[in-house]
Amino acid sequence: MRIKELLKLLWEAHRGSLLLLGILLLSNVALSVALEQFVVPQVAAEEGRFLRRQAEVRQLLRNQGGSAETPEQLYALASQDFSKFEQAVPEYREFTGLIEELLVLSSRSRLNITQISYASEMLKKSPLLKFDLNFSVAGDYEQVKKFIYSLEQSVRLITIKQISLQSVDNEGVKLGLSLETLFRPGRRE
Repeated sequence: MRIKELLKLLWEAHRGSLLLLGILLLSNVALSVALEQFVVPQVAAEEGRFLRRQAEVRQLLRNQGGSAETPEQLYALASQDFSKFEQAVPEYREFTGLIEELLVLSSRSRLNITQISYASEMLKKSPLLKFDLNFSVAGDYEQVKKFIYSLEQSVRLITIKQISLQSVDNEGVKLGLSLETLFRPGRRE
């Protein structure tokens, strides 16, 4: 048989399938051409615009003192910051030093702390002890202001949670303070 007769026989026997196959082939070629002519250039343009904007954001962050580092570098920086924070938190044995500092600061402001109450608890998500301290002092407004300022300037990690002021007499006020601080657990000496 010759090729011409073979093709004619194939055409007559599988005309529908060959037409479908031809249509699918033409559709595939048309879609490939459309993809190459229209979609790929748009994707490349969008990707270029994204990369330019990403570079601009990184430059802005660098100019503002931030960083646009990789996640690994950011993790390393966070670990260093956490390590510095842990070093700034004293051990529990320094608790008496905190009480002594509070007494010295109040004395410098010509105030007298007669009683300090405190409660401690272990934090759930970190190995640190949280201490809540409560006390009150009485004096004139300038003394109280000086005392609060000296607490804020302390090198210790002290958070002033609550302040209450009450008038005691014509010129005096009673200052109630609730403070919070952290300690690393250790030996209790």
